Amino acid sequence: MILLLNAANRAAFPALMDDMFRARHEVLVEMKGWEELRRPDGRESDALDRPDALYLLAVEKGRVLGGVRFTGTERPTLAAGILPELFEDEPVLGPDVLEMSRLFSRAETGPGDDLSPLLGEMMAAGAELALIIGARGWLTIADLGLAQGLLAWGAHLEPLGLPRRTRDGAMMAVMTHASGRSARMLRKARRLTRPALFWADDPVTPPRAWAEILGLDAAEPSWIPPGDATPLQRAHMTPWRLAELSRGGRPP
Repeated sequence: MILLLNAANRAAFPALMDDMFRARHEVLVEMKGWEELRRPDGRESDALDRPDALYLLAVEKGRVLGGVRFTGTERPTLAAGILPELFEDEPVLGPDVLEMSRLFSRAETGPGDDLSPLLGEMMAAGAELALIIGARGWLTIADLGLAQGLLAWGAHLEPLGLPRRTRDGAMMAVMTHASGRSARMLRKARRLTRPALFWADDPVTPPRAWAEILGLDAAEPSWIPPGDATPLQRAHMTPWRLAELSRGGRPP
């Protein structure tokens, strides 16, 4: 299950947030060797773990198996700060563009597969989220294997510069455009028969699919995001509030 944690429900899940930071340290520092991120408490976090951050977490039996972070691009971005040379022109920024960072998985990549099933499900959930909130897409610095895997699965990727060799391997800056076709292709690649993106108000409330709450077909989304809010503002609402706005502010 891929659970969205945002400003509306994040405080209700302190154990998941703590496990996410520990998992990031485990994967990024212990497995990948990013020593500059090492922390004495074994929790990896940075300046972009800020109030406007959204987290998609792959959760099983209360344990975080993987995750990814999305932030707005009208404030400082990770991509522009760490590897600006990967961009041929200025990075694509704006109220309808998010930045994806800190993608990780505790699971192994399957044989002959550029992406693990877990990463694929998280990307399908990200595609659902982008359509639901009305985002143009998301900006990220990706290793070449991730970019190739997403392209092979049908994601709509736009290279923003040529791949370059870094200490972490071949990396490139890309823009992943949100589209119904891309969302369908990512779902098909992972043989998903149900929505990928889930919501829960707190740990004791059974999670429900965003698409179910909003009355959408996740495989064939037909949705015009409501209201004058920005995509990031919509992303920090509960699905119940978003559904209410879609009815012109009327309660169900």
